[in-house]
Formats: sequence, structure tokens, C-alpha cells
Amino acid sequence: MRLLAILATSCFVSSMSMRIIDPVVPDISRDLGADPASVAMLASFYAFPYALAQPVLGAFGDALGKARIIKIALAVLTACLAASAVAPSLELLAIARLVGGAAAGGIIPLAFAIVGDRFPMSERQLALSRVLTAIIAGQLTGSIGSGLVASFVGWRVATAAAAILSLLAFIVTLRQLRPSPTAQRTKPSLGEFLGGYRAVFANPRSAVCFSAVFVEGIVIFGLFPYVAVLLEQRGAGGLREAGFVLAGFGLGGFVYTALVRLMLGRLGLYRLIMSGGIVSGTGLALLSLGTTWPAEMAIFIVVGVGFYMIHNSLQTQATELAPHNRGSAVAMHTFFVFLGQAFGPIIYGIGLPGLGTAWWLLLAGVVMGLLGIATSRGLKARSALATAAISSPPAI
Repeated sequence: MRLLAILATSCFVSSMSMRIIDPVVPDISRDLGADPASVAMLASFYAFPYALAQPVLGAFGDALGKARIIKIALAVLTACLAASAVAPSLELLAIARLVGGAAAGGIIPLAFAIVGDRFPMSERQLALSRVLTAIIAGQLTGSIGSGLVASFVGWRVATAAAAILSLLAFIVTLRQLRPSPTAQRTKPSLGEFLGGYRAVFANPRSAVCFSAVFVEGIVIFGLFPYVAVLLEQRGAGGLREAGFVLAGFGLGGFVYTALVRLMLGRLGLYRLIMSGGIVSGTGLALLSLGTTWPAEMAIFIVVGVGFYMIHNSLQTQATELAPHNRGSAVAMHTFFVFLGQAFGPIIYGIGLPGLGTAWWLLLAGVVMGLLGIATSRGLKARSALATAAISSPPAI
């Protein structure tokens, strides 16, 4: 529990830093004299480097120590949050988010890999759900806190407060997070780097896991930077209301973590994944109604429950794709998650005005429902193939 608490501290600020911009896009737009659509692209500026840094940071975590990389990443993230708070232009703010995104990529994935190293598979999904609680709390703090603070004193103060919280988390992690005394590491080399990822992709389940989280990232998180803009456009709310609406997603995550043991016992892995896609898809379809912000907050709770039903299951699967290269496996999982998140705002930026908000959200709901069904069936089939390959005698 002590280890989980320390990891939760670092994951909290990493998650918070992802979401602090989403509810304040209109405020940044007015302050820096930039188009709201351009400001919304800050989400992609954060997500692209987060994704692209994964293959390197995951391999470095396996070779140099996951705890060491987490500490370095927290230090850099803290500096970037402080720089964001005083950025005089959208260009410099984008650079700070770019570097901060790359640094943040070394926190949550390696924390999950540490859980994978130190908890047996039978306890792993529950242990990961405890760290997930901190990640969700970070999302809530980033969404509600940023929106509320910005509505009174501006987005810069909200970002500065995030930098202070990140500094505190860095101090705690620096002093308390210790490497495993039984860890076996090899000297970093290109051969080890490539060999680790070959082992990950040799598992037939990896293609299903990675493609599923890529689509998740596009469909779910592509919407987030546009929530405040859409609320303002139809006169349904502003920064504060957008923060509460987005917080509904995190509350849905809390509901999931409270019920995960029960749902796993009743549904099992594959039906849990299928149900998650259908539930989150239904929520996205309901958002097409364009109702009041409290109703949208309730709908986002539904979306959050469904998303974490499928996503946390895939996180757990990722920790077992290549047990001897777990840092690389979780890093590749996160690479595809954030690659999807990076493309998401771009695709939504085309689809929302092109197809219309209502029809686009209905389409997104259908895609998530089909994703849950396809992922469940694909994992079940690939797991059977992997078992058959292991149990079959070698050809003579």
C-alpha cells in the first residue's frame, strides 16, 4: 500500500497536467489573442510528444530503472508547468506543453510497469485500479480546479498552482520511491531496445490491445478540448461549467474503481470489455442531444464508467504482454493511447463542423460500441491462439 501511495502521488500530477488546458481554452484564446481552434490544438501538442517518447522511456525504464526515470520526468514536468504559467505567447505555451508532454510520458506508464513487476497477475487489476483512482483524481482536479480557478483569477494562476502541486509530488517521490532490490537490468543498447519491442509484438494479443486503445484515444479524448467551446456556442455555460462537465468523466472512473471487483466477478474480462464499449458509446450518443450542462455532466459519468471498463482491462493485459520487458510493453500501450489522443482533436476539428455536432457524436457512439465488441472477440481469439501455440509440440 505504501508503494501504491507513492506511485499514486506522481500519477496524480501527471494526470492533472494533461487536463488543465481543456476547460480554459476560451480564456487562453482571449488572453493570447488566438483562435479557439488553434488553442484546442494544445491538447495535440501535449499528446504527440507523450506518445512519441514512450518507446524510448519504456526501454530506458527497463534498462536504467523505472523509479529513476519517473523522478527525472517529474522534475522536467514541474519546470514546464511553471513555464506554461508565464508564457507570453501561444507559440511559447505550445513549446512548454510539447516538452512537458514528453516528460509526463515517463510517469504513468512506468508506474503501471512497477505495479506489474511487484504484484502477481491475480492481484494486478485491483492494484492498478488503486493507482487509477489517483489518476482520475488528477483529471478531476485538472478539470474542475482549472475551470474554477480560471473563472476567478485566470488560467495562468491555475497553471501555476499545478506547478506547485507537481513540485510537491517530485519531492515526495524523490525521497520515498526506491528501486526494487531484486531488479535485474542490462546496459542500454540498440539490440536490447529492439529486442524488447520484438518480444512485445510477438504476443498475438498486442495488435488487439494497441489498436483498441488508439481508437479509444481518438473517439473519447478528441472531444475534450471542444467541450467548453461547444457550451459557449450554444449559451449553455462557460469555463466553470465546462470543468464540471469534464469532471463527470473522472467521477465515472471513481464509480468504476468502486465496482471493479464486482464487475469482474459477474462479467469476466471479455464481457467487461464488450460492455464498456457499449456503455461509453451510449453516453457519447446521448451527448448529441445538446442538453443542459448538469445533464451533460451526468452523461459524462456514463462515458467515464464505460471507458474505464474497457481501458483498465486493456492496461492489465498490457502488463502481461512481455513480462521480461514490462516497461516496454506498457510504454507501447501508452504510445498508442496518446497517439490516438493527439489525432483526436484534429479529427474532431474536422468532423464537428463538417458533419455537425449531433451527427458526429452519434457516429462516435457507434464506433465505441463496435470497438468494445471487436476488442472482446479479438482478445479472446488471440488468447486462444497464444495458448495453442504454447501447448502444441514442436514440429519434427
